[in-house]
Amino acid sequence: MAIRIHFWPLGLALALTAPAPLLAAPTCLANGKSFNVGETACLTVADQSHFARCDMVLNNTSWTKIKDECPGEAPKPHPTSMTPAPNTAPTEPTEN
Repeated sequence: MAIRIHFWPLGLALALTAPAPLLAAPTCLANGKSFNVGETACLTVADQSHFARCDMVLNNTSWTKIKDECPGEAPKPHPTSMTPAPNTAPTEPTEN
């Protein structure tokens, strides 16, 4: 019993001085590059580009969409129901 008491402080000292695993800085990956938390990038998903920021969500890195367009990119026209339809009126009846 006396031997266990003498080795206890030595074991505690070794446990406290053991090298702790180094934690990597959290980063997001996009376009083959790493981005730190808070940095922004233009992401292309399913042939659509959008501007996003690298954020932490529940201890995981995640991209948060900021804008629908990337900076410097021309806005894409959105079809509306107000655009006139081409003239499709029949000119003369035809036989089938």
